[in-house]
Amino acid sequence: MASDPLDDLADLASDLDFDDGEMGATSVGTDLFKAQEVPAYPAIAKIGRYEILGRLARGGMAEVYLARAREDDGSVSHIVVKRVLSEVENDPVMRAMFLEEGRTALRLFHQNVCHAYELGEADGMTYLALEWVHGVSLRDAVRHAGAKGLPIPVVVYVAAKVLDALQYVHTAKGTDGRPLGLVHQDVTPHNVMMRWTGEVKLLDFGIAKSAGLGVERGKAIQGKYEYMSPEQVRGRPLDGRSDVFAMGVCLYEALTGRQLYGRGGAQLSMMAITNEPPPSMETDRPGISKELDAIVRRALAKNPSERWASAAAMQAALEKWLAVNGHSVGIQRVAVAIGTLFSPADKAPLPPEAKRMTGTLQAMNVAAAEAILSERAEAEESWAESFGHEPSEPPMAPSMGGELAQPQVPPSAPLPGSRGEARVSQGAQIAILVVVSVLVLLTIAACVALALWA
Repeated sequence: MASDPLDDLADLASDLDFDDGEMGATSVGTDLFKAQEVPAYPAIAKIGRYEILGRLARGGMAEVYLARAREDDGSVSHIVVKRVLSEVENDPVMRAMFLEEGRTALRLFHQNVCHAYELGEADGMTYLALEWVHGVSLRDAVRHAGAKGLPIPVVVYVAAKVLDALQYVHTAKGTDGRPLGLVHQDVTPHNVMMRWTGEVKLLDFGIAKSAGLGVERGKAIQGKYEYMSPEQVRGRPLDGRSDVFAMGVCLYEALTGRQLYGRGGAQLSMMAITNEPPPSMETDRPGISKELDAIVRRALAKNPSERWASAAAMQAALEKWLAVNGHSVGIQRVAVAIGTLFSPADKAPLPPEAKRMTGTLQAMNVAAAEAILSERAEAEESWAESFGHEPSEPPMAPSMGGELAQPQVPPSAPLPGSRGEARVSQGAQIAILVVVSVLVLLTIAACVALALWA
């Protein structure tokens, strides 16, 4: 029996989605048919054990960087490092929020949740090491699709995967077996990522909190206001159905290409969320099925008791709609749908402008950074050749302390431990040996002369 072409594509996709290698260069999948090499970008800063390669994004609380981790066996892997902005590093409220995000993320293990690897501090900076999801956000995919829109079955599949992640989050338990009772609170198209190979990931648990909690008196409501539930707007206690409402907003916008509650300001948007009845998607996308429209409208009910009772219930409804209508969707179809919208340049691991450090970390000149890498490699080689074995302690790279400020080193300047300095050191040693030898000979000659004279 002939194999299913989609199964073959799935095997190929899984073969392409890897990220490890040596000497700083790795490969990562960019679509179903080929892998793209992640270049050995020069490290322009360092946080903890992670080499910072460039900034990917900046928010109100943190910056996100592409980073490289070197393992003991010589292999490298690429991750994302999220760090608190220096201007809020000393703000106890912001820092507490960041630490809580890290602690929350480290507890979660699900195929559709972005993994967290480490929460740490280095040189006075707090950071979170995360899985690198090389792909595109749902927001950017919808924007690139334009008036044509993304394929409806693909959007429904992506939403179902996000709901699967939310159900896990809502029912997750701690190591003691007790429910964590988490509510994400920030389910938006910005925080839904699709890898170029089709996998779906939910990001950003920065304002996740335990269910049943509302807004404390005197504190601001947190979240992107266009995607808040009515109870979130009012500062009332929340449960998983608040995230279901937000997912309904995301699904409406992804299917129609139109913002649902964006009114140009927080107050007007919140008034629309609490007062305006959910419209029919048929108005903005004629021909959409009534069954799918009903699923989304139920998610958008103002009263939580009238919504889907859980993320799992809404997920089941969407998956049933796909099955009944004969839509077979997987990561292969997602990869094709988003891959055709973007150019190879859009899929670059690090955009050209991101290779220059910006924001709260001082930039190092790229040419200087490349020179440092080259000089260090030569120094290590010279060190090994001089002693006939691998160096146990190779020459150190220039220190990167404080705010990770980098020295502006001219490419022509000899670096500590470089061959230029090695040649100077060897010459000095030879000169010292010559001087010592001459002094010894003179001493011997003087002794002989004294003996003869006596």
